[in-house]
Amino acid sequence: MNTNYTIHDCTLIDVPTFTDERGAISVLEMRDFFEVKRVFWLHHIQEGKDRGGHALLDGMEIIVAIYGSFMVDLDDGKSQTCFLMDNPSKGLIIRPGIWFRTHSYNNDGTTLVLADEEYNREEYVYDYEMYRLLRFNTDV
Repeated sequence: MNTNYTIHDCTLIDVPTFTDERGAISVLEMRDFFEVKRVFWLHHIQEGKDRGGHALLDGMEIIVAIYGSFMVDLDDGKSQTCFLMDNPSKGLIIRPGIWFRTHSYNNDGTTLVLADEEYNREEYVYDYEMYRLLRFNTDV
């Protein structure tokens, strides 16, 4: 697991947004971040349910609330923080080795995720205790 990052490295970024009488368009130039290998979105999340609850071993993601709102909890094993995602002109960079989950979806909150890796279950940690072992004991 890449342990070079903390929650303080997971930052909000501005997504340039252009508005006129027809509406708005938000554009994220990925060459400024990473090569996108996978795009997915979470929608119709049932009330009281959450998503995520894992860490990427080496991958990175940018998440955007393209509709409605939700909360993102970040945890690096020592510190925790939470972000309210409610603006399609903001993205949250999730760095490798950071535990995260999304929850408290409101108004049909829809999450767009841009990932630098194709999905491979072996590249995720889904158990928090195992996450802590990997994070603090690289011999595991």
